[in-house]
Amino acid sequence: MAKKLTQQQHRQIKENQQKHLASYEQDEDATSELLPARVITNYGKSIIAELTDKQLIRCLPRQNLEQIVCGDNVLIQILENGDAVVAAIQARDSLLKKPGFGGKLKPMAANIDQVVIVMAVRPQPNPYLIDRYLVATENLHADGLILLNKMDLAEDDSILSSLSEEYEKLGYQVLPTSISDAKSIYRLQQHLNHKTSILVGLSGVGKSALINTLLPDQNIRVGEVSAASGEGTHTTTGSILYHLPEGGDIIDSPGVRDFGLWNTSADDVTYGFVELRNLPGHCKFSDCKHDIEPDCAVKDAYAAGEISEQRFKHYKKIIQEYTS
Repeated sequence: MAKKLTQQQHRQIKENQQKHLASYEQDEDATSELLPARVITNYGKSIIAELTDKQLIRCLPRQNLEQIVCGDNVLIQILENGDAVVAAIQARDSLLKKPGFGGKLKPMAANIDQVVIVMAVRPQPNPYLIDRYLVATENLHADGLILLNKMDLAEDDSILSSLSEEYEKLGYQVLPTSISDAKSIYRLQQHLNHKTSILVGLSGVGKSALINTLLPDQNIRVGEVSAASGEGTHTTTGSILYHLPEGGDIIDSPGVRDFGLWNTSADDVTYGFVELRNLPGHCKFSDCKHDIEPDCAVKDAYAAGEISEQRFKHYKKIIQEYTS
């Protein structure tokens, strides 16, 4: 059972981390004590991190640090006995969570720049699911990219045209892909360059095949990580970060299909619909539910054609299903 910390202990932990970070930021030559690294994966209680020279190192987190996840930027300290410990977690740009046991949210990956939403011609794309993913992506402050995968199974371009018409006017790129079409994979690689991306989507849409195509040296990387861990190749317990051959990183996570909305507020949902983002505070009532209330800015936007009928229906459905 995890030990419950007092408020004083929490303050002391935070102060210690800030001291480590401050000492590193003030003295760039102090790398003999604090080394910057990025977390590649977790092996049980151990962390596999990558130093700036690409060397992989196994380390343990200092006691009472918050949970460290794939993608975290950390500071590592080498002890006199040669062991490595994570001394501090640097500020995160984003943190992706999923439900754990008992419905409690569990951190899964950090510092994600782009969420790649994978749909497929078969099974047919679900626009409601796309909008759910986009709301979560916008609140993660990451870019959203929509893939229509398995295009080699499409009888025509009608599905692609429909998705493009709905989402490209909102600023989202809709990209047709197929692992049998090298040009489409090349276009996808261009969108992944210089970013840390994560693929989301239901089973059967082809995420694994895409990752295998994008990462031809995946097994080599797994071997390197396993060697650094000193354990077997099947003991990793979560997400793992890979470097793409053409640049950028991709996080492969076994639980990514659970990515969505939990403990979401109505304001978060409104923020996630980019065409409605500037409307909160413009309704007559401060607690407007955008349903039956008069002088509602959201309903006025729908009446004015600023949000499509499909997106408006999804907006109200997400509000009803996921807000507390």
